[in-house]
Amino acid sequence: MSSLSHAASSVEKRTNARYWIVVMLFIVTSFNYGDRATLSIAGSEMAKDIGLDPVGMGYVFSAFSWAYVIGQIPGGWLLDRFGSKRVYFWSIFIWSVFTLLQGFVDIFSGFGIIVALFTLRFLVGLAESPSFPGNSRIVAAWFPAQERGTAVSIFNSAQYFATVIFAPIMGWLTHEVGWSHVFFFMGGAWDHHQPDLVEGHPRSE
Repeated sequence: MSSLSHAASSVEKRTNARYWIVVMLFIVTSFNYGDRATLSIAGSEMAKDIGLDPVGMGYVFSAFSWAYVIGQIPGGWLLDRFGSKRVYFWSIFIWSVFTLLQGFVDIFSGFGIIVALFTLRFLVGLAESPSFPGNSRIVAAWFPAQERGTAVSIFNSAQYFATVIFAPIMGWLTHEVGWSHVFFFMGGAWDHHQPDLVEGHPRSE
């Protein structure tokens, strides 16, 4: 009888874990979109401060999208090869580091600033490219088919939540303490903490 109770408890624990999983996906996706929006908020002040013209900023803004397109299929392969938990851990760590480093691009001058900023934005795009395939993979592992639409809609809504929460904060930082602090804040806020997204599910690795 006790073994049956233990089995039922394990099933319930695993079943309830999926709600924590989708909350973590929502939080991670919020930071994901917050990090990619840093340049949209800080870009104008940055351009004035370091002397970037609209053409240079255009190249810099395109870097993320180029990398995101290029990284989608390799990112999916990495998820299938090494598992969601491991790939997501390194993805979050790497994109946070490269976001933070954008706050130091003013140590360069002239064309070097464009190269440094383009490279860092490109690397952020590459690092973030496994995120949505990873979200879908985790939802497929943890949620029954009849709940997956709801789970996907929850983490998808995080991209708009990120704008609501982070845009005012980044705008305030840009105005009060300077554009570089936008990158320090967004890169550092999440880099010290890695979520335990998928521990214990046999289909998640």
